[in-house]
Amino acid sequence: MNEKLARIARSISLVSLSLGLILTPLFFLPLTTDYFQFQKLVLFFLLTAIALVSWLVYNFSVKTVRLTFSPLLLPWLILMAINLVSTIINSPNNPEAWASRPALFVAVFIYFVLATTLINSSKIVKKILNGLLAAGVILAIQSILSITGAFSPSTSLGAGLPAYLANKAFSLTGSPLTAVIFLATLLPIGLIFAFKTKAGPAKLGYFLVSGLLISSLILTGYQLMPKQELAPLLLPKLAGWSIAVDTLKTKPFLGAGPMDFLNQFTQFKPIGLNQTNLWAVNFSASSNEYLNLLTNLGLLGLAVFLLLIFTWNKLIKRDSGTRTTSTQMAVNWAVIVLLISALLIPFNALHWVLLTGLLSLSVGLNKSKNLTKVKDVILTINAITVVEPFEITPVNQTAANTVILPVLLGIPLLITIIISGYKIGRVYASEYTFANSLIAADANKGADTYNLQIQTINLNPNIDRYHIAYSNTNLALASSLSAKTDLTDQDKQTITQLVQQAVAEARTATQLNPNRSSAWANLANIYRQLINFAQDADQFSIAAYTRAVQLDPANPQLRLDFGSLFYSLKRYDEAIARFQEAAQLKTDYANAYYNLSHAYQDQEKFLEAYQAMQSVISLVPADSADADMVQQELTDLQTKLPKTTAEPTAPAADTDAQLTQPSAPPPAPEDFEPVNLEPSPTPSPSPAP
Repeated sequence: MNEKLARIARSISLVSLSLGLILTPLFFLPLTTDYFQFQKLVLFFLLTAIALVSWLVYNFSVKTVRLTFSPLLLPWLILMAINLVSTIINSPNNPEAWASRPALFVAVFIYFVLATTLINSSKIVKKILNGLLAAGVILAIQSILSITGAFSPSTSLGAGLPAYLANKAFSLTGSPLTAVIFLATLLPIGLIFAFKTKAGPAKLGYFLVSGLLISSLILTGYQLMPKQELAPLLLPKLAGWSIAVDTLKTKPFLGAGPMDFLNQFTQFKPIGLNQTNLWAVNFSASSNEYLNLLTNLGLLGLAVFLLLIFTWNKLIKRDSGTRTTSTQMAVNWAVIVLLISALLIPFNALHWVLLTGLLSLSVGLNKSKNLTKVKDVILTINAITVVEPFEITPVNQTAANTVILPVLLGIPLLITIIISGYKIGRVYASEYTFANSLIAADANKGADTYNLQIQTINLNPNIDRYHIAYSNTNLALASSLSAKTDLTDQDKQTITQLVQQAVAEARTATQLNPNRSSAWANLANIYRQLINFAQDADQFSIAAYTRAVQLDPANPQLRLDFGSLFYSLKRYDEAIARFQEAAQLKTDYANAYYNLSHAYQDQEKFLEAYQAMQSVISLVPADSADADMVQQELTDLQTKLPKTTAEPTAPAADTDAQLTQPSAPPPAPEDFEPVNLEPSPTPSPSPAP
């Protein structure tokens, strides 16, 4: 009975691990704000947990604990530990950070331990590789159909499909770029099997699969080329290196934290990016995975990852008297392609799952040849014994008489699985509810949006973006209600409550993530919209904008918004200073010059206003909707000038220019008593570089 249970448990664990590697690239669900990476992560967690529980049952049934020790085990363990320690130091109270990279690295470490323990033959490895190729075929077909427009609404295939499925950029992996990397990783597997397999249907099948992968790579890869429709936005390498170096000046060993790159980007963004089409993009990952690890996990994180690569390279070196099989060659080349791709892009959850799976297969192949680099051991309460990879029974009868060690190991692991499952379940529920609130907001259902966001925050109160969204929902409802012509006392009380909640939620976001510039900018904007509703809102807005600028010093849009606040307060000198800073940060920023011109006009400095408007006319495309308006304003200013004016040197045109004038805060209803607000948390100075 115990032997049968052991075999069943082992089979369930092995199948779960195989499905984790094969299904993760294809799985998505449109139930949360992130249809792809978050869903893939949850699926991988679930299948890994099933595999772990089954493995514990296997250990209990054979009354021993079986493990495989390989040279890669220690680097994986250290890499997981660095992720956890870095998160504890940098983001101890951020559940969103814990639920992403740290949880992923714990899961891939468990996956690696289980997979290397259970995979003991090249036959199993080849079955898994064939499963990956099958996933690659599905992905390749989907990519070809999407790229060629087969899912567009005008076609029979696309009729009735949701808009995201009809988009050419749709991919089961989450993005065309991720799909290309995945297919490129599988290509050497297909080609090697095609050339090494004996003549027959299997050989033909591998050639057909390889041809399909190549076709999809060519079609999708072309669309990813610069200036093509699906060209990805990646942080330039020099910018990524600059941000990494600036981060290491204060956090050299453990980095900024596994999920903190966005804060480092805004803090240390090179000004040169403002002269490119990436000027308004906030990157949440570095230029490639090596720079990503260096920034997020510091020198230790990158060093351990390089140690992992070096150790794997030693593992796959052929021993004298042995030969490299086609399966080994396929796995080795797949790993090489994936490691090279890490030089080109930052990894997401799918890439790390794929790398973990391939390295596990590499260890399994080494073990199947009974090489000395990998050892299978059975642990009992009083002994550690090296065993053959295929042996699944206890070592001796004495060991079979006790289940102490499996129980001691299993109980804490089961408790951890239950607690982790509960926490992940709440995270998933909060994401699901939040996604529904955004759907309600798009449908202009204010009450539903409000209630769903309350549920979201109750499920997971420590996520700053939930509070930012809820603060804006409160503000929008207050603005909508205040637009009524005849306000009752109850309406005024409701407006007061909504205003106070908007401010409180925006403040909470800054407390949860005090180094997030966007949280402070949101708080500043909330206060700005409440200037006519709440006492001292203007001063609170200025303080919040000041902190936002400290955290994002190279952001011209932030300076423009700050200047617009001063302009609405008629503090023109300060407004002019902010508009000038915006123009200095981005010399082709037409809107900065346009607002600068209006600030000068209100000070009756018509020469300076005319010169600023000349810069605008040189930046606005001649065929744009703004060109005629700017030309008319320039002509009007010219009539107010002295007889002679100097012509400024104009920068290159900004083809994306869209001009907006500084706007005043919305007026409060008549007879509305201003709301008393508590001061915001005092902004602290930005950390020294």
